This record gives sequence, structure tokens and C-alpha cells, in this order.
Amino acid sequence: MIDADTAREQQRQEWALSAPGWSQFRDNLSAASGTMTGRLLDAVAPRPGDRALDLACGIGNPTDALAAAVGAGGSVLGLDISPEMIEGARSWARAHGVTNAEFRVVPDEGHLGLAPEEFDVAVCRVGLQYMPDPGAALRAVREALVPGGRMAATTLGDPGRCMAFRISSQVIARHVPTPDAPPSGPGPVSLSDADRLRELFAAGGFTDVAVESFETALIEVGDAESCWLMFEHTMGPLIAMLGSMSAERARALREDGVAALRAEFGDGPVVLTGEALLASGTRPES
Repeated sequence: MIDADTAREQQRQEWALSAPGWSQFRDNLSAASGTMTGRLLDAVAPRPGDRALDLACGIGNPTDALAAAVGAGGSVLGLDISPEMIEGARSWARAHGVTNAEFRVVPDEGHLGLAPEEFDVAVCRVGLQYMPDPGAALRAVREALVPGGRMAATTLGDPGRCMAFRISSQVIARHVPTPDAPPSGPGPVSLSDADRLRELFAAGGFTDVAVESFETALIEVGDAESCWLMFEHTMGPLIAMLGSMSAERARALREDGVAALRAEFGDGPVVLTGEALLASGTRPES
């Protein structure tokens, strides 16, 4: 089992590599036809004037939706461990004239630097699974919520139903030797069990805990070539892998990836769907 500090440092390095790509392909990764952000906001029901927290905000999604929901009289704070992703979020906010959102880098998921009862609502969009100690994150968020405040988080569900994960993993495995015993730890599908997610919320001190699964579009790209190019710029482990490959091996990997996507989508748009889990809970009134 990889230790927590090593896992966080590895993730910082991978997010640093992928942050420019996340900004470049922001709209593709947001999947306009997807329902994840809408479900998150429905679960916490932000109101005009609310103070909202976006944990593991990345480049500012769904900070943008929260900022619109709470309006000029409200505020949103986005937190992330990656300075590069936070800078991407700040650049997005400046470019779009968003003045009610700010962003901060945090050292880890258990030390968020928040005051007690500072927020009315909180969300975490596909971020908990990357945290070595998601329970510490949930406890910290609960303390930062007002009594009766709502928290909601999404994670990826069944890995076999996440098309981006399934296709990319199968392609990469054909070109890169797989370790006999790869190190276990946090990652994109490490919180895919609904019961585990429910237990984490309950142990974090939330009540009225509910977990539901749903199918949603996660990524939308115009064609197979553009989709694999996006993978090469947004998947930190793949970026690092390509950097150590010869040009010939990288080209073969790319051709295989494009072919795999074409086998699923032909020459048309690529819409990568997957199962997601939505967990929600309330900070008790007393």
C-alpha cells in the first residue's frame, strides 16, 4: 500500500503535468450533455447569498456553476492540492469576470484551513477517490458547514462502465508492461463502492446520508483523433509515460488508441459515458 505522503506528491506531479490540458479541454471534460454537476447542485440546493465550498476544485468545475447559483451576494471557495490546477481556476475566473469565487492551495485533504461553520453548502466532484484519507476530508468539511448545511460528492462507479477508463487502460496495457502487483492506493476508481461511500459519510458525522448511482456523459469530443489527443494532455500518468517513450512507441500507442475509439464511435463524435455515484449528507443541527 502506497503511503499517504507519497500518494499526494505523486498526484501533485501528475496534476502539474495535466493542468494545461485540463484548461485547454475544459469544455470537453465538462460534457455539456452530462448530469453530474446538476445532480451535485440539486443535492445541496445552493441559494442566492450562500457561502459554498468546492473541495478538489481542479480548474474550477463545478465552481463556475456554484458561483452562478449563489449569485453576487454569495461566495465560493475552491480548494485543491495542485498549485497548477488552482492557477487554471483563477485564470478561468478572471477571463469570465467571475468575482464571487476565490481559490486556495491546501497541503492535504485533512488540513483545509477553514473556520468552523463557515459554509452553507459544500461539494466535491470526482475528487474524494484521489485522497489518501477521504474520511479526514469529510470530517473537515462537516466542521466547516453550518448546522443543517449540506455536503455532496460524486465518484466514478463501476470501472468497467467508465468508457474513458476502460478504453485507455486496455490500450495502454497493450504497450506498457503491467506490474505483477501494482501499488494500491487512491486513484480514479478507488471509491467505486456505494456502501464504502455511505460508510465514509456516516463516519464523517453526516446524517440523512444517501448514495445513488446514475449513468452520465463524462467527456464529449468531436472525433477519435481529438479524443486521444485530449487523453495525452489530461491524463497525468499517460503524459509521464509518453515522456519516457521513444517517438516510435508513442506513435504506435496513439494509433492503437485512436483505433480503439473508432471501433466504439466510428467517425462520429465521441461521447464517453460512465456510472457515477452521488453521496450526500447533512451536518446535524446539534
